[in-house]
Amino acid sequence: MNITITGNLGGGKSSVCKELEKYGFKIITGGGLFRDIAREKGISVLELNELAKADRTIDDLIDNRTAKIGREEDNILFDSRLAWHFAPYSFKVFLLTDSYEAARRTFAGGAREAEEYTDINATMDGLKQRADLERERFKELYNIDYYDRNNYDLIIESTYASPEQIAREIMRNFAEYKVKKFHSRLELNIRTFYPVKNFADFDKELFNSKVSELGKSEELCAEEKFTVAGSSGYTYILGGEENTYAAIKVGRVFGCVDYIHDDEEAEKLKPQLTRTDVAEYEKLAGFKYLVYPDELGKKPGFLLNVYGK
Repeated sequence: MNITITGNLGGGKSSVCKELEKYGFKIITGGGLFRDIAREKGISVLELNELAKADRTIDDLIDNRTAKIGREEDNILFDSRLAWHFAPYSFKVFLLTDSYEAARRTFAGGAREAEEYTDINATMDGLKQRADLERERFKELYNIDYYDRNNYDLIIESTYASPEQIAREIMRNFAEYKVKKFHSRLELNIRTFYPVKNFADFDKELFNSKVSELGKSEELCAEEKFTVAGSSGYTYILGGEENTYAAIKVGRVFGCVDYIHDDEEAEKLKPQLTRTDVAEYEKLAGFKYLVYPDELGKKPGFLLNVYGK
């Protein structure tokens, strides 16, 4: 069986693919197929790129070749924006990243894209605009919504996870999928979940009990499922702070989200916690948030539409 992996810009997809290659997969990239076609035609990649601007059949060649490989070969890892569409009998993975972290990586990475922006906030806006244009282009060419979570079997967040951890968790899910298929599973980084409960109401006894219980396992994904609310680009816990911060304390990275409230509903539930409350949670679990809602303000949410059934 094959895996297709895609994701939003700044998600670290290439690094994750290098880790997955260690599991015995052969990596096929859109760029690699493009170079193969240029070589077969006896022209340079630059010349083929110019042809492709005016000739849709070049894109069709790449799409058809992707579909053929997907049908005829096994243990292939497609590192491609649209391979999930052309290799439908694959395990389809979308790599999700917080918009601020994606912008930070892009801006700090020295990539060509970073040269277009003046700071991280401008990079966030620029990546959102590019995603919107990409969505329109794919809709026009293929009649698909690239950012619809229902296209994918596993949506996994990379904001607070290393490439090795992400690859390991993808393979755990892949093994499960081969036994019993699932669809549109969403695993977010639990360190991106902000509390709703005031720290004074936090049950430390329950927290300590959960830490002791969870410390016996080395799994990357928390055992329980979470209900969270997305609002203004941030993710809030709707009950279960004790379990959430215990999982963070013992080193869990991912949490499977069973259902997510929409933004309008979340706005009603969002707390007005003080920074002192948040600092107490951080101290208890031994970590620091990437950003603080009261400091950064509203930001683009996940580019993929995760907030809904």
